[in-house]
Amino acid sequence: MGKRNNKVIDIFGATNSLKVLSYLAQDPSKEFLASEIQKTTLASRAGVYFALKELMRQGLVSQERRGKVIFYRIVYDDAAIKQFKILKNVFSLRPIVAKLKPFSRKIVLYGSYSRGENDPASDIDLFILSKDPEATKDALSSLKTKQKLQTVIKTATEMASFKESEKVFMQEVERGIVLWEEKG
Repeated sequence: MGKRNNKVIDIFGATNSLKVLSYLAQDPSKEFLASEIQKTTLASRAGVYFALKELMRQGLVSQERRGKVIFYRIVYDDAAIKQFKILKNVFSLRPIVAKLKPFSRKIVLYGSYSRGENDPASDIDLFILSKDPEATKDALSSLKTKQKLQTVIKTATEMASFKESEKVFMQEVERGIVLWEEKG
């Protein structure tokens, strides 16, 4: 399963444009030099230049010249950028979901990650309807992630009172993305 997931994530680096877009989307508040982008993406100088030119033509990247230096940044408020980030986020969580499936009835991504508004400091917010909360906690503690996992774990019996006492929170979860749900 691990190899397959790695290949899926690699689709975001299949072309220079995707490499550049993926890199810029990681931190939407930051500006980058073309040389930084080239160094990190391992794309050629010309490849980065043509990718940036195409992404600017599409309205996904903007540039700002300060003196002789040109800075590039993602156009963060573009709906396509947010959807791109959401897709990347969901794909990046597939290994975590695979580890949690055996103990779960439902796994929901909510918060900034589900809206494509995350940045490098964002937590990954997961709501887990669990069959076995202790096994779920053990599985979570064995995971290594770049971002902090913020989880809320509930059983089916706990849900009735939780839905009543935490209505605002549950509305946020309901607006989230169901990453996995047990059938039947």
